[in-house]
Amino acid sequence: MRSLFQKLFLSVLMILLIPQAVSAMAEIMPLNQVKSGMSGVGYTIIDNTGQIQPFNVEIVGVTANGKGSASMIMARASGDLINKTGGVLQGMSGSPIYVDGKLIGALAIGIKEMSPYTFFITPIESMIKIWDLPDKRAEDRIAQITEKENSAEEKSLIFFSGFDSNSLNFLQNELSPLGFKDFFAAPSAGSNTIIKHNASLVPGAAVGVAVVYGDFTVGATGTVTAVDNERILGFGHSFAHSGNVNYFMTDSAVLGPISGVNGNGMRIASVGNIIGRINQDREAGIAGILGKFPTVVPITVRVKNNALNTDETYKASIAYNESLIPKLGASIVYAALSRSADCLENSTIKINFNIKTNVTENGTISRQNMFYHDTDAGQVSIVEILQALNLICSNVTAESDIYDIEVNAEINGGRQSASLVSAVPDKKVVKPGDTVRLNVTIQPYRKPEETITIPYTVPLNAREGNFTLNIHSGALVQSTQNNSNGGIRPSTEPPSKEYEKRIRSFLNMGRNDQIVIEPNATLSPKSNKERKAELKRVQKAQERLERLGRSTNVSPIQRLDSNYIIDNVIQASINVGKI
Repeated sequence: MRSLFQKLFLSVLMILLIPQAVSAMAEIMPLNQVKSGMSGVGYTIIDNTGQIQPFNVEIVGVTANGKGSASMIMARASGDLINKTGGVLQGMSGSPIYVDGKLIGALAIGIKEMSPYTFFITPIESMIKIWDLPDKRAEDRIAQITEKENSAEEKSLIFFSGFDSNSLNFLQNELSPLGFKDFFAAPSAGSNTIIKHNASLVPGAAVGVAVVYGDFTVGATGTVTAVDNERILGFGHSFAHSGNVNYFMTDSAVLGPISGVNGNGMRIASVGNIIGRINQDREAGIAGILGKFPTVVPITVRVKNNALNTDETYKASIAYNESLIPKLGASIVYAALSRSADCLENSTIKINFNIKTNVTENGTISRQNMFYHDTDAGQVSIVEILQALNLICSNVTAESDIYDIEVNAEINGGRQSASLVSAVPDKKVVKPGDTVRLNVTIQPYRKPEETITIPYTVPLNAREGNFTLNIHSGALVQSTQNNSNGGIRPSTEPPSKEYEKRIRSFLNMGRNDQIVIEPNATLSPKSNKERKAELKRVQKAQERLERLGRSTNVSPIQRLDSNYIIDNVIQASINVGKI
């Protein structure tokens, strides 16, 4: 049994050693040598001095959690530091615990129901194994987040910044299924990202993990448990239990402790500079590599608010993870809209986005549209960017890269919608291939009626007699494309062709602020006899147009952009004469 002097000497020695730039792994004590009654010391930072301070630890015993679960060490904390904090705090997770100068593990889970001073330690043997796990995401970003397990382990308190209450609710709903729980506001990292290439960490120092960094931040902070050259271990429990990951590792500035009810206090800290990459998020803790950085997707959102006469630009970086990019990207756009508007009720939003990606020949997926909602226009306006990012990340044949996301939005107070009233052709009789001008009357919301003249070229297959046209918003499903089978047809094409078709379909979608004119679907031929008659009509119409020197390339569906969201459907009739 060591003397009191020896214990004090070791404690002082550890205080001197811990803050130094450690590069080699500390000596460890195997779990089978840890016994009840042993005394030890832990190290952590609890205030804005940044000083790593010791606290006393008494080993209560070792518990086994059953087959398939790792054993844990139960312990009690004491001393001046613990008296000051009122117990073990959230944020101290990962604090290294030493017995006789040997590392036994990391503070992991406080047992608040028993006492704020009682906690579990994750054995260092369980944590070291994380270093040897494969890092597929370093080579191949398409790896999926691992399936979540039902376990009782503690996860990190997720810190966020830049999100207001509405966008935070959206963010939580999107991320909760992926293991992200318990969100708490923290200071923003800001858009001036600082990358430290030669940063160092020591056991007991604060460390951050982030999936989004910049004007909007989503992450967590904890404590470094062990360092071996450029490799680090921390937290003593998972961040979101996501397996092999590609996240930001940051340094962290501790602001101070906050006491909670029944000992549920926490250490408030913010993510700081980017110093490396977190590559493992496991039950026993997190692991990362200093000086190696994650692949990211930069996102820029510019919001012009005409009602408030403001123009703001927000920037952030999303750690590349196909399961997270769509949810985080849409959440950031929503947060930018919400921050730029004092209210999104009864608002109209014009939005366009440009995603640089390798899934199209020209390297981009671009889209613009106009949205209104009487409660929250922000949520409806981000649906299409969420859809686009999900589409890019759903390629089953090859990894799809996203290089950049740029979003431009314009917020207008009030409702900018209009109803179609009537459509009157300027000619009594037309032939296939002729252009008729439709005088379309619209009723803007609470404004005088307006008349728009829309040219429409009659399809070459139009039958003689009454020809009915549907006129509607571009967002409505086109009746000529309805599936007459009343169900989903199984695809006979290879997955790569099917994926290309889905991309084209998305790019060709109509818009809310477009007026679309198309033939009524009921006029499509059904029998072989009707099809032959249609082919004959088309040939005759083509010959006529060629004689007149006019183009034979006529689309049956024609669109016109408007300044309003079109909210209804009307019909118009034209009289088609003999060719």
